[in-house]
Amino acid sequence: MKGLDYLYVWHCDKVDGKRKQVYEYVGRADDPKSGRKAADKMEEYVQKAIGEARRQLESGKSMAMAAARRQRRVILK
Repeated sequence: MKGLDYLYVWHCDKVDGKRKQVYEYVGRADDPKSGRKAADKMEEYVQKAIGEARRQLESGKSMAMAAARRQRRVILK
């Protein structure tokens, strides 16, 4: 409505294989519940990002160790 402020939380999602900024409506800015909802949504997105980073780290470590083992075998032959 005109004259009222609204609260949104944005995050990045993959859409059609590309990262896009997505705005998610939380509620009216003057509603105390909106602040709590926004904080909960931010926590959710941060936890998701941490999980994704951990998976990428483990994948990278596995690839590095495999590459090192292959290289070591070549050197030792």
